[in-house]
Amino acid sequence: MILACGLALGASSCVKAQYERHIVLEPVQTDELQHLVPGESDLAQCLARLGAPNFVWERSGDSIAIAYGAYRHQGWQVGASVNVTRGVNASFDYGELEALSRGYVLLFDERWKLESVSEGLLRDLSTKFERTPPQSVE
Repeated sequence: MILACGLALGASSCVKAQYERHIVLEPVQTDELQHLVPGESDLAQCLARLGAPNFVWERSGDSIAIAYGAYRHQGWQVGASVNVTRGVNASFDYGELEALSRGYVLLFDERWKLESVSEGLLRDLSTKFERTPPQSVE
């Protein structure tokens, strides 16, 4: 069944496959993170050890969050495009391996002392810091 669908798509469409590999930014060295102690280390010490962060978010009051991450992507990409009617195409893309951006988010209090360090996917760790656009006042 899958072979038949593949042949049908191939006969009446444009099918492409490619292998890609991307590496953006270097990951933070975990041994540098071990020297940072919540409640004791401050923002200056963190920046001296880890360098400039990739992202900075404001939190309530004068507290902030900073993030360090690295993006790595490799894998096969398969896509197809089908001419549905004159001038209208339908297409899809499927990534065998998803792009992952992993890293660390460091939370600082109002005195800019380190509160905590979280590790994981930046898209998951940063959702609580994303701002919602202001609503229009009518």
